[in-house]
Amino acid sequence: FHTFPFPRTLFFLELQKFASGSVDVALGVSFLSKTGVGILGNSLLITYYLTSFLLGSKLMPTDLTIVHLATVHTVMLLTRWIVMASGMLGLHLVQNDAECKLFTYVYRITRALSICTTALLSVVQAITISPSNSYLFQLKVQIPNDILPVLAILWIPNSLISTNLLFQMFASSNTTNMDANCYLVPINTLLQGLILTFMALRDILSLGLMSCCSGYMVLLLHRHGQQVQHLHSPSQVPKTLPEKRATQTIVLLVSCFVVFYCGDLVLSLFLGSSMKNNAALLNAAMFVPSGYATISPFVLLTCDRRVIKFLTNFLGNRIIKSPQKTMLSARPL
Repeated sequence: FHTFPFPRTLFFLELQKFASGSVDVALGVSFLSKTGVGILGNSLLITYYLTSFLLGSKLMPTDLTIVHLATVHTVMLLTRWIVMASGMLGLHLVQNDAECKLFTYVYRITRALSICTTALLSVVQAITISPSNSYLFQLKVQIPNDILPVLAILWIPNSLISTNLLFQMFASSNTTNMDANCYLVPINTLLQGLILTFMALRDILSLGLMSCCSGYMVLLLHRHGQQVQHLHSPSQVPKTLPEKRATQTIVLLVSCFVVFYCGDLVLSLFLGSSMKNNAALLNAAMFVPSGYATISPFVLLTCDRRVIKFLTNFLGNRIIKSPQKTMLSARPL
């Protein structure tokens, strides 16, 4: 096969740097540590919701969406961590066609699902807090029954859009050229353009939904704040505080996504131009794409008072039980 001059994604640039051993050890350790922290955070988030479910709590539509988002991020970060760690240790994990196809396919799907799930989360929260006179309020009753099918449907188009990698991606037969571990073979220009169009439309639609829903939720929060100022009975205020905090958390989460998405886009544009060999950009390209997946679980964990209360009770019980054991062991027989 002849290599195809198609712009490489940041994933391939990262992989090639690690595989070639050109990454500074300290920088590589920092990347692996940051990715490991992200995997731990998403795992804690999944564990919390699963524990709550097993203890009898009913998971709301937003909870199920968050669990799906955390699962997607865990798989995405784990894929990156395995590839980068293997490259640093000189294991050359990505060295045949099947491995090139597997890692790139899984990585692209999970990145696509990350943006789609974040958009869905903002939509679900906007519907949840919509007033009774709103059109969105009519959808609130349907969400609990429809959320799981919608999450499952998200996998279908994203998996189909990325199937071209299963036919285009191959491992390089030239083992001496460390800059070409994986490469794309050419396909029909019209088909390639159609795939890129679908990907662009998916991102634009997702960002549009996030922006509209975030603006809508901010407007509702502003109106709610004005109404609270005119309330004379403070007993009505706590009733809306949990939904208000959840909405603020979702808006903050969407803002984080937009920041990292734009940073990733700018880096991709620069690395696809004459600055593709810039060391500073290549180093930044290792950290920015996974920044949202790393930070998002901690935004959700620290902003959710249920999590804080759960951890407080859990740690409090351990602290209480520990002195009791000490006292029992100190008693004379």
